[in-house]
Amino acid sequence: MRIVKDPDIRKIEILDGAIKVFAQRGYDGTTISDIAKELKISQGLCYRYFPSKDSIYEAALEKYAEKIANENLRRIDMELPVRKMIEASTRRMEDIRAAEKDDSGLYELFHSENGRRLHDELFLRVTQKLIPHMQEYLRNAKQKDEINIEDTDAAAVFGMYGWMGLCMDKALSDEERLKKGRIALYKLLGL
Repeated sequence: MRIVKDPDIRKIEILDGAIKVFAQRGYDGTTISDIAKELKISQGLCYRYFPSKDSIYEAALEKYAEKIANENLRRIDMELPVRKMIEASTRRMEDIRAAEKDDSGLYELFHSENGRRLHDELFLRVTQKLIPHMQEYLRNAKQKDEINIEDTDAAAVFGMYGWMGLCMDKALSDEERLKKGRIALYKLLGL
């Protein structure tokens, strides 16, 4: 018997299944057929919603990045003074990873060898989504005289990408990442 689902629900199902397959097999090792098999649907149904593997990949990555960015924003108290915000944000790597770990199974897949490319692209997109919020936060901090830097927008971009680089540096321990990140952010913001 054929099951007809709401198109929005079906599209979400395809994206959720696709992200798992991409994380397991990597982008190059995944086909539309693999995604369809994961979902127990026809390839044609995948093509009905997405014209290519690349369009599924882009949409799945965007959906998951939005989810992680929103979870990060939910966990951050944007009313804290800058120094306290840095201290709270760099206290424990487990707190930082928590937003990513909420989706069962995907955290492990994204941190597997096959999921490395997906993880790095995801991390970049999450950072891009968080930058406007940090820019607004720093502009407000400057108005409150918490920081005295010329270009708060550039500082937010530099700080977020610098933090991302430290988090992705596998040569550093979690403790080193946190310490180096905290020191760099203090210096960047003149604290």
